[in-house]
Amino acid sequence: MEDFWKKASDTAKETLDKASEAAEQAAAAAAVKLNELKDVAAEKFQELSDKAEAAAAEAKAEAAEKLAEAQAAKAKIEAHEGGALGFLSDKAKEIIGDVKEEANELAEESKDFWQKAKDYVAGDEGAKDA
Repeated sequence: MEDFWKKASDTAKETLDKASEAAEQAAAAAAVKLNELKDVAAEKFQELSDKAEAAAAEAKAEAAEKLAEAQAAKAKIEAHEGGALGFLSDKAKEIIGDVKEEANELAEESKDFWQKAKDYVAGDEGAKDA
């Protein structure tokens, strides 16, 4: 019976040693994978951080450009002879002038169209060819 317990004890020790060795190998493999994951995560974090910094720099540059444009417009308005109201009045006059000019051009085109239509209806051959 002593032999049986000796064999059982030896088998248990071997099994324990194998299990211990397997656990150490699993722990080593897990440590390698963990380090790989840490490296990948650090790389992705740096990539995202770089993109965020680039986007922030671009937004800052655009904001600075818009600020400069706004300041230039403000200075232009302030330098205008009539101040802000005079500037707006002049701009409105300019826009009205443009609208009148376009309306006159449209009216001329309409007159020409209607004249051609009248000539066509009247049977004028020159209008048919035009």
